[in-house]
Amino acid sequence: MKGPSLTLFLCAALLVLLLAPVSSAEPSIVLAPERSEDAQLLGQPTPIADPSNKALESFYAGLRRAEQKKGKARIVVWGASHMAGDGFTKVVRHRLQAMFGDAGPGFVLPGPPWKDYNHRDLNLSYAKERWDGYWVSSKHKREDGLYGLAGASISSRDRRAWSEIETARKSLFGRLVSSAEVFYWKQKRGGDLWVSIDGGRKKKVRTRSRKAGPGYARFEVDDAPHVFRLSPRGNGRVHLFGVALERDVPGVVMDVMGINGARMSAQLSWEEGLFAEHLKRRDPDLVVLAYGTNALGDKRDPIDAYESRIDRVIAKVRSIVPESSCLLIGPSDRPVKVKREDGKEWPEDEPRQFYARARQPELIAAQKRAAFRRGCAYWDMAAAMGGEMSMLRWSHSEPRLGARDYIHLTRAGYERLGNMFYRALMAGFRSAKAD
Repeated sequence: MKGPSLTLFLCAALLVLLLAPVSSAEPSIVLAPERSEDAQLLGQPTPIADPSNKALESFYAGLRRAEQKKGKARIVVWGASHMAGDGFTKVVRHRLQAMFGDAGPGFVLPGPPWKDYNHRDLNLSYAKERWDGYWVSSKHKREDGLYGLAGASISSRDRRAWSEIETARKSLFGRLVSSAEVFYWKQKRGGDLWVSIDGGRKKKVRTRSRKAGPGYARFEVDDAPHVFRLSPRGNGRVHLFGVALERDVPGVVMDVMGINGARMSAQLSWEEGLFAEHLKRRDPDLVVLAYGTNALGDKRDPIDAYESRIDRVIAKVRSIVPESSCLLIGPSDRPVKVKREDGKEWPEDEPRQFYARARQPELIAAQKRAAFRRGCAYWDMAAAMGGEMSMLRWSHSEPRLGARDYIHLTRAGYERLGNMFYRALMAGFRSAKAD
């Protein structure tokens, strides 16, 4: 290449370099706000995305059934700590039950395996030191995957162990139940389980069986407040997965099952046969998978590998309950906190420093692709908060909506997001009714 041709080539190459977007290895640092912002101004109305326009048909049919007093609409929710505390889901559950009827608190673990597990419409207590708790984690996992519907279980052979579930004392919801179904594991050396209701005579549930497998013990009671107490007899190991509490009336039932620190792919470690039977037994009209905030921190996990795993989870759920509606809820906004060079925390009088997490938009896009590929709807929680770096405003608002760890939310924050999600859900329902 000589003469004018070389000159033209060099000019073109220089022009390409000048017009190319400038990339920088150093992210843009943002300081936490110094002034509090009115919490009522935060958040962005975000519709539920559904390219098929069919992803929520079964759920909306269930709501119409409950609205016409012909049956129940059932919802199963899985997620991580945003769901485990039941702050977000409580708002959605209460608003749905206020409109369509309260058909009971739903499925609950028989004891809180970790401190932050909660159900806002039930009072849970148990002798923690007498039970062995299991869930997908480094210290508490089971090699056999016998976690059950909630991804967690408790086990004991100690007759001094006990678990107590009481209906709500103060809440307007969850005050009445007319049935309780105990989910347990049958096994060769299984012991007897005592069940007492309202302090009455103990009823025996035999968990010993020649063939291992899931077992159920159902108790019918008056539609009223109740206290259910479970305790091993002490003649063998008792393994419990949870208790389903319902009312024999039309309305909405929501099973909320969150595990702190969980990723969606954790469900691939649950024993599939047990999981499938439990899910079919709950017969949901809507399955919600609310994960992603923890996975935002897994920067060494390639996005394509992450997308492949969550696709497998969604496919598994869809294969078990193919007629159910499916909805994914994405992660909350999670900016990166800048660390000091010495590794210490910043002084209280100095504003925290943050930068946007590059993985966040990539992970949300991967979740959307997987959801839409499997015929599921998607709600972008980070977008509802206001997009990237919005957590800074939520954590410095008045009243405070974001927690001081810049990952979780306060009770007011979960209530705000829960109401935003409910409005998005009902917008689709009204639209479906109009059609």
